[in-house]
Amino acid sequence: MYFYTLSQPPMLSILIPTFNYNIVPLVKEIFEQVSKCNIVFEILVYDDGSNSKLNIKNQSIKLIENCFFKELPHNIGRSAIRNLLGTDAKYKTLLFIDAGTFPKEKDFIKNYILIHNKEVIIGGMTYGEKPLEKKYKLRWIYTKKREATKGLHSSNFLIKKSLFQLNLFDETLKKYGCEDVLFFNNLLKKNIEIIKIDNPVIHEADDDWNTFIKKTDYAIENLIQLIDEGKLSISNYKISKLYMQLSQLGLDKFVSLLFKWLKPLLLKNFNSNHPSIFLFDFYRLSYFCFIKNKK
Repeated sequence: MYFYTLSQPPMLSILIPTFNYNIVPLVKEIFEQVSKCNIVFEILVYDDGSNSKLNIKNQSIKLIENCFFKELPHNIGRSAIRNLLGTDAKYKTLLFIDAGTFPKEKDFIKNYILIHNKEVIIGGMTYGEKPLEKKYKLRWIYTKKREATKGLHSSNFLIKKSLFQLNLFDETLKKYGCEDVLFFNNLLKKNIEIIKIDNPVIHEADDDWNTFIKKTDYAIENLIQLIDEGKLSISNYKISKLYMQLSQLGLDKFVSLLFKWLKPLLLKNFNSNHPSIFLFDFYRLSYFCFIKNKK
């Protein structure tokens, strides 16, 4: 049992959105850690209408003290389910943790509690052991080379409920991608301090290359939508800045054509034992150009 010299120990709502995933091991680990922290807590797990046989296993969460599992009748999207979890939470301090991740350290919960008085804290993400099957290698490499160094993402973060209620995730985004970019960007525009600590979850890289490419396409489409709607600035993101430079040089249409010509070869590389992160970056940029030139 941990004991803290805190005048007001936090009452913590741990919120886990999930979809088509066996969430039981993560919940058991979180429960074990938070039970040692001598605080009042709840763990809410909401399944976003996955209609999966995995939910037979996930139902066992209800047998764990202070843990609740709810199946939504239909999919409402990554933004809406986070907003629903935050709204239903009983306590003033919220800790969001993504399905498909797992705490790297046994002090994961304790590390958050020690600085719980901050308004927003991001713990970060890292990568696990290299996957054995080639179909998972692209996702694993991307996590290692890009996401593990990315500053702001929602894989695990703590936020005060009062602040969250005033800054919900944008529910106009129905597809995967960029909802966390917009969420944290809106906080920064309001000069809300975001503290980053070394308290990562391990991304389990469970998307095969084909699923990951589909998610990548959705994320780029969302980014273009948010830029077009004025919710994000085109100059704030590397891929959109590169597109802007290509457009100014009149090269964006050529890159768009390259995307159509080279896509089969790129996909072949992504489903190989040695997927190239350079080629993946080119895929993202050329797809951005392709979508912009379709309009």
